[in-house]
Amino acid sequence: MFQTMQDDQDSFLAHNQFLLYNKSYHRARLAQWGTDYKDVGTNEHGLNPEQLWTLEPHPYRRGCFYIVNEKHPQHRIANHKHDFIVYNGPHYDDQLFRFVSHDEGYYIIQSAYYPDDLITKYGVEDNQVSFRQNDREFGEKQLWRLVPRFRAQVINRELFHFDNRQGSSSITHQISVSTGIRRTSSSTITNQTSYKRSISAALGLAAEVLDLGLRRVIEYENELEMSFSQVEERNWSKTESITFTVPPGRNFKVTQRGVKFVGQFPDDTCTLLTSLKVFESETSCFDESESE
Repeated sequence: MFQTMQDDQDSFLAHNQFLLYNKSYHRARLAQWGTDYKDVGTNEHGLNPEQLWTLEPHPYRRGCFYIVNEKHPQHRIANHKHDFIVYNGPHYDDQLFRFVSHDEGYYIIQSAYYPDDLITKYGVEDNQVSFRQNDREFGEKQLWRLVPRFRAQVINRELFHFDNRQGSSSITHQISVSTGIRRTSSSTITNQTSYKRSISAALGLAAEVLDLGLRRVIEYENELEMSFSQVEERNWSKTESITFTVPPGRNFKVTQRGVKFVGQFPDDTCTLLTSLKVFESETSCFDESESE
């Protein structure tokens, strides 16, 4: 049982990106605002990439992660002789952390090198973050909520519907169909690697939480992989015109499934659109199980 829980937690954390909110100072997010070793603490106002962190798993130390900043990707949080800093040099063990699950979705962030040291927000000021030992005095100040960069919503939209049950001849109808990844913003993605990894992690979590069928998960994963295999963002999606013929005496519907990835940063939001599903019926109802 413990092994399974550890596997589930690691799959949620590994290569995913998060905003880290303190429980006691509920609007304070862990942030790095510069490249000096002490340019790290929390911010409360204005979401920006300096507050986004990637959890990079150690290749063989199970459950241990480097905490890497999105804006300054060469920098990692470190516990340098019990001093809370960021560091851009070689990878040392004092940069490894464990995320210990707590109540209500919060985590304790524990130094893997000094196991008694926990990341603690001990005051309201931005720079009042340090390592402290587990103590009732700090309580909620040592708890952190991990908010993923993306939240996935499974969608199923109707593209075309025509009831020709009373008709005596076929009708044709042309629609424009897009597949692949489509963003809501035209702004440039600074780091495509972390963007893609975060979307993949959100899809994996949605598949687990919503208990999506294997065929559907494979469909989404294949479309995502094919879209992201294109280097140029403008090639992540394609649009084509498709003509459908509705026979007489038939009720006809075309739908398209997909996943909307809602970003914590509005410019990040995008939608994965997959293949079409065509339904025909002699009644007013359709057998939706055909699409599973």
